[in-house]
Order: sequence, then structure tokens, then C-alpha cells
Amino acid sequence: MPETTESELERTLGLKEALMIGVGTMVGAGIFVLPGPAAEAAGPAAALAFVLAGAVALLTAFSTSELATAMPQAGGPYHFINSGLGPLFGSIAGLGNWLGLAFATAFYAVGFGSYVVLLLEPAVSVPSVALGPLVLDDSQVGGLAVVVAFVGINYLSTSSTGSLQNVIVLTLLGILAAFVAFGAFQTDISTLRPFAPEGVETILPTTALVFVSYLGFAQISTVAGEIKKPSRNLPIAIVGSVLLVTVIYAVAMVVLLGVVERDVVAGDETAIAEGAAVVFGAVGAGVVGVGLMTFGGLLATASSANASVLSASRISYAMGRDGLVVEWLGAVHRRFKTPHRSIVLTGTLIVVFVVLGTVENLARAGSVMHLVVYGLLNVALIVFREADVVYNPDYRVPLYPYVPAAGAVLSFALIAYMERIEILLAVGLVVGSVAWYLVYVRSRVHDTSALAVLRNPQAVESEVELDDDEK
Repeated sequence: MPETTESELERTLGLKEALMIGVGTMVGAGIFVLPGPAAEAAGPAAALAFVLAGAVALLTAFSTSELATAMPQAGGPYHFINSGLGPLFGSIAGLGNWLGLAFATAFYAVGFGSYVVLLLEPAVSVPSVALGPLVLDDSQVGGLAVVVAFVGINYLSTSSTGSLQNVIVLTLLGILAAFVAFGAFQTDISTLRPFAPEGVETILPTTALVFVSYLGFAQISTVAGEIKKPSRNLPIAIVGSVLLVTVIYAVAMVVLLGVVERDVVAGDETAIAEGAAVVFGAVGAGVVGVGLMTFGGLLATASSANASVLSASRISYAMGRDGLVVEWLGAVHRRFKTPHRSIVLTGTLIVVFVVLGTVENLARAGSVMHLVVYGLLNVALIVFREADVVYNPDYRVPLYPYVPAAGAVLSFALIAYMERIEILLAVGLVVGSVAWYLVYVRSRVHDTSALAVLRNPQAVESEVELDDDEK
């Protein structure tokens, strides 16, 4: 059940700061890496795919806003689901969120490697690396380097990781705004036809691919206890960041394919830089434009990767603290005051994903994990509303129960448009989490969630009384 605030944090974050957190965690690899693969899959209709992905994310953003104002210090989808639906679904959500962020981090890292290659070529050739039967390409080599670096940074300290957030976000927005502003006058509508050259049936699979671009809005909920006027600013920041990023993605995609033929950028992980060469080249600054976009790509992917290493390691740490995984993961380093074991384990997983994955399957894997989590988050909100528990959010989702119900249904439905391997990955997550719950969690954790209250109020009350007596 939702708990009351344990301690009152100082509310120092205004609306602008909260928006920067949301926008900063979303304006990243999604627009700097995925336009090429998305254009290859759906052509100009990829712009619509970004809009549809944003619409699905928006429904969950409403639910996240309500849950965050009800539990302002809890922070994050994992805790909302664990408190609302119990440790069984908490296990699914925790593992899904953790693995989803690990996949997403690997995606960001490989994207970073692609921009390193763009920056160095043709002056320097990044060598391929053979690991037994596996041969890593140059973007994977660069990705491994940035993962190792950020795992090391997070292991030693996290006290200053967010100090440059506003500068990074404003820089990225400035670069993209310049690209859109110059490109809008050069866009040729004829290059946007046919709108869906591979057929309209490619739009939803492309939506599933690019959904990884919208994983950052929930991060705002982790600082809900520090936001001024949370009943107003929190939902505006969460929902507003999704709306703003959706517009940026869609417009940038239209401009890109309006100035460059689709065949030129299809599948190119640095397609946006190719577009910048054309856009800025028209005003005699092609080299400057490519340099700016390359810098933006490096900054965006590195920032996203670092933030995701931080977030992913905190989820496994929290699960260890809550008893859903081995307590060993809940340890804090005596000297550095960081969850070092969780960071190392998370970093190891990310390295494996970088070695085995490609941009497209890493993006889809990150998306499918979060679609499971976001679907459960919407269900958790409905359970909180219907159960007889203490639940007093400062903000309430409009058009309840239709908005959270649609958010749950569409999140789960979008999984069906993934590739078979990602669908199997989602099934494996659920089956593996249920097995883990039955073998490890069930005997160690009492279920006092809102769902348990809804199903059997008397049983939950007696369990809570037993826990108090044991203490």
C-alpha cells in the first residue's frame, strides 16, 4: 500500500528544472540514432511512428503523474507497481525495468560508437575486435569503451553526474532547433512521397522500434518530493516533456526526409548528420553543420548512457533492499557510498548486450521491456483507485478509467508488433519473473499491496499485525 512521506525533502525544483529532467532523458539517442533505421523500415511514415509512440507514452505519463503525487518519495515505476500489485508483479516490473534500461544503455552506447566513427573517419580507422567467434564492428568497440568509462564513473561517485544537465539539454535543443529552422525552408514535399513506401503495415512495427526514445519521462517521478507545487508542476513536466519531445522527433524526421532522399539515409545510424550536411551546406556551412550534429550525437548518446547506467543500477539495488532479489545487491560501498555491486552487475550485462546486439534489436529489446512495465503501471493506478487503501494523489488522471485502461491495453498491444525474438524476450521476462517469485520471493516478502487489499482486506491486515508483533 502507498506509504506516507517518510521525511520532508526541500522543494527546490521548479517547472523548468523538472521539464529539463524529462526532456533531457528523452532527447538523446532516439533522434540521433534511430531516424535512419526508422526511415529504412517505414519511409516518411516513420514521422507518424514517432507520433504514435509518443501517444502511447503520453497515456502512461498521465498515470505516472498521479502515482508520483501520491507517493512523492517512492520514485519510479518499479515501486508504484510493487506497492500497487504486489511482489509478484513487482518482480516482473523490477526485472523488466532493470533489463530494459540495460538494453537501452547498450543501444545508446552503440549509437555513441557510431558517432565516434563518424568523427574519426577518414583520418583514423577504428579497428575491429575479435572475441572468439564474435567480431565486433567499430561502433561496438566505441560502445564498449563508453560503457566501461561510465560504469567506472558511477562506481566511484555519482554526486556530480547531474550538474550539467541543463546545459546539455539546452545545447541539444539548440542544435536540433537550428537543423529544423534551416531545413524547413529547404524541405521538398516530393521527397516525402510515397508516404509509406513499404506499406502502412510497417508503421506499427516502426512505432515499436522507436518507443525506446520515450523512456525518460518517468525519471521525473523519482524527484517528485523535491518539486515545487507538485500537484501543478509534476503533471505539466511529465506530460509536457512527452509532448515536446514528440513534436521535436516528428518535425526533425519530416525535415530529414524532406531534404535527403530516403535511400541515402536508410539504415544509417548517423542519418541526422547526413541531413545536417545538406541543410547547413545550403548556407555554406556544411562542415560546421555536420560537426555540430556529430557533437550533439556524442553528447546525447553519452548523456543517455550515463543516466541509464545510474538508473538501472538503482533498480537492482532497490530490489535487493526490498527483498525481491538477493540482499547482496543492496550493499553500499563503504568508501564511495555507491551501490557498487549493482553497478558492476548492471555494467556486465550492458557489455554483453553491446557485444551481442545491433542498434535495431537493442532498441526493440529496451522498448519491449518498458512496454511490459508501463502496461503494469497503468493497471496499478486502477487498482489503487478501486482498493480501500490510503491513496491521496494531488493530481488525478483525466477521463478515469479510460486513460489508464487505454495506456495498459496499448502498451501491451504494441508488443505484438515487435520482432519474434523481442516477443519471446517479453514472454521470457514474465515466465522467469514468476518462477523467481515462486522460488525466492514469496517466502521472504509479505504482500500488503493495494491488490492484496482489494482481494482480501482481512488477510492483509492480519499479516501487517503479525509483522508488527514480530518486530
